[in-house]
Amino acid sequence: MAVPLRSSLALACVTALASCVVLTTDPRAVIYGPDGLAVRTLPCKAAVEAVRAWAPSAPAAGALDPSRIRLLTWNIHKEDDDGWQEDLARFAADNDVLLLQEVRLVDALSDTLSRAGLRWGMASSFIYKDIDFGVVTASRAPSVAQCTQRVTEPLIRLPKSSVVTWLPIAGSRKTLAVANIHSINFSLTLGAYEQQFTEIAQALAEHDGPVVLAGDLNTWTDARVDALRDLATRLNLTEIPFETGRSRFFGRELDHILIRGLTVESAAAIAVKSSDHNPVTAVLRVSQ
Repeated sequence: MAVPLRSSLALACVTALASCVVLTTDPRAVIYGPDGLAVRTLPCKAAVEAVRAWAPSAPAAGALDPSRIRLLTWNIHKEDDDGWQEDLARFAADNDVLLLQEVRLVDALSDTLSRAGLRWGMASSFIYKDIDFGVVTASRAPSVAQCTQRVTEPLIRLPKSSVVTWLPIAGSRKTLAVANIHSINFSLTLGAYEQQFTEIAQALAEHDGPVVLAGDLNTWTDARVDALRDLATRLNLTEIPFETGRSRFFGRELDHILIRGLTVESAAAIAVKSSDHNPVTAVLRVSQ
């Protein structure tokens, strides 16, 4: 596959960066909750077992409102663009579930989320200059369980990460499973790209409640779009259509929200200058 000059230069820069990063042996999770920050390993097998065993005797405090779940996904571009903090503060205040990709875990970001009253979990892809980079899922509801996954980019050897979060729903013994994915980008074949989807499918295979799968899925070729459609078929997901406004590469939209067991009340892309991606948002209702 021919790579455009701009992409070739970016690839060279990222490849040089890869020699300077720290990769943990096991996927690293950074969690923020009532007890503050914690660093853990969160394998999906244990998380699935925890969700299966979860049987609340009383309504979960702070559970999601099944009639109105406000969700937004955004590649925040490592907070490299002016205005990101103001936009993030606005999105954090206006949503119940916030999915972020390309996060650089600096104090300004974590402080913005905590001031909005959100708990969050990060799947760290790597550490560079003592700072974690990866994906973050933040929510108003306390998580029942979380797990992280990591797949290495075939060409640049930097990992991409995903985090799956199970959230309680008010009045229900079922949970909302939310998969936040930053997909493999630089690859000549689909192997690693499909592997990432396969691991997500395995984590969600037994889930019998509503599902959201979203993020920057790097669907910039027809083959990648087909791989996403195959995943949707496996998990019985439906993609939310957006009329305009999603960021494109090679003419194709990159950011997606797919759902199961949920009804779309509204959906939109939001134009910003604070990232090279426009966030996409949806208001969802748990289907009866």
